[in-house]
Amino acid sequence: MTSNRLLQSNVPRTAIYAIIIACAALNIFQVGRGGMAIITLLLMALLGCLSFVLTFRLTWKSIAVFSGLVCFLFVSLGMGTNMGFPFGDFAYTRGLGPALVDVPILAPLAWMSLLIPSWVSAGKVLRFRHIVVASIVATAADAVMEFAADSMDLWHWRGGFPTELNYLSWFGISYVAFSIIQRFADEKEPHPIVPHLLYSQLLYFVLSDLGIRFMLHRAGVQ
Repeated sequence: MTSNRLLQSNVPRTAIYAIIIACAALNIFQVGRGGMAIITLLLMALLGCLSFVLTFRLTWKSIAVFSGLVCFLFVSLGMGTNMGFPFGDFAYTRGLGPALVDVPILAPLAWMSLLIPSWVSAGKVLRFRHIVVASIVATAADAVMEFAADSMDLWHWRGGFPTELNYLSWFGISYVAFSIIQRFADEKEPHPIVPHLLYSQLLYFVLSDLGIRFMLHRAGVQ
C-alpha cells in the first residue's frame, strides 16, 4: 500500500483512536503517573503539527501564520499565568516539561491541536464554515479539557474551576486566530482525518477524567 493510499484508508484514524484509548487507560490506572502529564502535552503538540500539515500547504506564508499563532498563544498563556488575565487565576503543574515565564514550551503547540481541527470541523462536519462557529467549537473543546485538566494534574484553577472569563477569552482568542487563518494562511483541502484529531482528544480527556474520578472514588479518596 502506497503512503497516499495509506493516508486515505481507515488505518491512521484507527491508530490514533487506539493510541488515545491506550493513553487514557494509563491515566485511569495510574500507570506511569509521573510522566503522563508531559506525554499528554507532547501528544497534543504532535497532533497540532500534524493538523497543520494536513490542512495547509507548506508555504512560507502558512508557516509564518502557524508560527505567529504559536507566539500569540504563548504570550496569551504567559499573561494568564503571571497576571491572571485574560483567562483567570490558574497555574500549570511542574510535570509538563520545560517552561518559560511559567508556561510549558509545548503548551502553545498543544492548543493548535484544538484550534486547527475546530476550524476544519466547522466546515466539514457542521457544514457552516464561519469564524464564529469555529470559535464556539474551539471554546466547547476547551471546556471539556478544563474539567479533565484538574483530575489529570495538568493545571489547576484557584477555586477549583475556571470562571466565565476563561471561556470568553478563549472564544476571543479563537476568533482572532481563525480570522488570521482565513485571511492569510495558504489552505488546501484538509485531510478527512483532521476532525478526528479533535474528537480523539475529547475522547481522551473524557475517558481519563471519568476514569480517574471513578477510581479515586472506589479507593475512598475525597
